[in-house]
Amino acid sequence: MTAQALKGKTLSDGLRAELHERAQSLTEERGTPPQLAIIAIGGDPGSQVYLRKKLEACREVGVETTVESLPAGIPEAKVFRLMAKLGQDPDVDGIILDQPVPEPLDAARLLEAIPPEKDVEGVTPHNTGRLYLQKSWEGIRRSEALVPCTANAIAHLVLETKAEVAGRHAVVVGRSTIVGRPTAHLLSCLDATVTLCHSRSRHLDRVIASADILVCALGKTGVVQGSWIKPGAVVVDAGVNTADGAVVGDIDAGPASARASWLTPVPGGVGPLTVTFLLFNTVLAAERRTKKTLG
Repeated sequence: MTAQALKGKTLSDGLRAELHERAQSLTEERGTPPQLAIIAIGGDPGSQVYLRKKLEACREVGVETTVESLPAGIPEAKVFRLMAKLGQDPDVDGIILDQPVPEPLDAARLLEAIPPEKDVEGVTPHNTGRLYLQKSWEGIRRSEALVPCTANAIAHLVLETKAEVAGRHAVVVGRSTIVGRPTAHLLSCLDATVTLCHSRSRHLDRVIASADILVCALGKTGVVQGSWIKPGAVVVDAGVNTADGAVVGDIDAGPASARASWLTPVPGGVGPLTVTFLLFNTVLAAERRTKKTLG
């Protein structure tokens, strides 16, 4: 068996074409395009690369962007004042805080200052609560929740395989608040039976060997062996690591490909779709705010 490549680009291209049309409709309806404000503090090199990708994607679908570049030593109070200003700006539909933020700034405290309706990364406590109150995929779609972008990308990639999800055993390795935990919740809302693991879970190899659907989001190479994977499993590798100058995932792709039915490449799997779901959330937030404003 050789796994089929589960690439995010095909799904991403189709969704971006749809978002371009929706952004155009919004611009015609209210006279201004959807607008995303990005707060970048300190100029972290990794963040700068991701920032450029976000700006290019925004231009592609017709989302206007403003970047607030702040120095690393800026007092926290000044960041809060900027966030309050953007939160009250009627032209701004979405706000994101580029991470990591330099110390001693507290990212968690800063994120709480983003109004829930403009939290297009789905990371504020209010949006998190909205998400976890739902028990079904349809409930999430009907709710006011803005879903974390990477978790949403992973769930859609699993659905793209057309593999049966309901009643299947899904294992998520990694318990971060923006990827692992929300991914586990989304898969549960798709009626999978979900086990959430982490780097200190006992008998990790046995748990993974029982997974019909496996998602790895540890951000560490070598923790998950490809030989553990159940034959025929759908495998999503959301890890992004650097090894010998190359970008690699959490799983050794060679042994994994020999056992899985579907496997995301790294890079080219989850990443392209994550950026697209940031655009999706921005356009969705703009549509919701326009509906409330214009009735």
